[in-house]
Amino acid sequence: MEVFYAVMLRGSVTAAAKYLNRTQPAVTKVLRHTEDQLKFPLFHRIKGRLIPTDEAIALFPDVERVFDEVRAVEQSLDDVRSVRTGALRIASIPTFGQVALPQAVAAFTRDHPGVKITFDVRPKRAVVQSIATGRSEIGFAFLADEHANVATEPLCEGSMVCLLPPGHKLSGKEVITPLELHECDMVGYSHGQALRPIIDSVFTAARCRYNPVIDVAWISTAWSMVAGGVGVALVDDFSRMDRIFPDVEVRPFQPTIAIPAKTLMPRGQPLSRLAQEFLKVARGVLSAP
Repeated sequence: MEVFYAVMLRGSVTAAAKYLNRTQPAVTKVLRHTEDQLKFPLFHRIKGRLIPTDEAIALFPDVERVFDEVRAVEQSLDDVRSVRTGALRIASIPTFGQVALPQAVAAFTRDHPGVKITFDVRPKRAVVQSIATGRSEIGFAFLADEHANVATEPLCEGSMVCLLPPGHKLSGKEVITPLELHECDMVGYSHGQALRPIIDSVFTAARCRYNPVIDVAWISTAWSMVAGGVGVALVDDFSRMDRIFPDVEVRPFQPTIAIPAKTLMPRGQPLSRLAQEFLKVARGVLSAP
């Protein structure tokens, strides 16, 4: 089949032999053997030239299709070898999924344009369940609950920062403490939000009143409330929504509250090469200033 395809493609035994990197006698021998096996000629030999028979012309489209498929398989193998194709299912909490990880996805797809990515932004518990049930291969969260079917590894570490509305009375402060927030209207969190008990404990330890005028479920909502002038908010520094809300002022918060972020993956299953490559990119984006 390979010899027949080469002769049809190149028009002569000599050109086919060069194309196949074989000797001319070897190609001629295979071609004659093929005709003997088929019990009909593939070429008319006229004055040293090979003219395809009607049978050869009828066979060629099917043979050509086979070689097209072979080339497609070879390309797929090369893509897999080079991590340029495949599918990757990612789950993330909104904090990472709204700004930081989209930047990582953009950087990843530039180098892996053939990879199909499913990017699912969900609440923390849903991210854990997505990994545990195999719907996602890799997840990103902080303060995530433990699960028997989910393994974690450290991703990076962030901290708490304070968001101030434009023109707030604390704008001149370089660092914000619980004492300075004692009389401020604040944007707080509902009890299902992982930051809520951390903030409660910080204000309790400082013996300061924590006075949220509104409770929200999402950190992105806290950013928008601060931008709208509702009050001050404490958020993690992973959310990085200052480009979306450029008028919001961001200040360090003391005491320092470390927030470890983790990568989630199915327990007992190694990450695919694609997931490993994406994780490298995500680490670079999340650890950038």
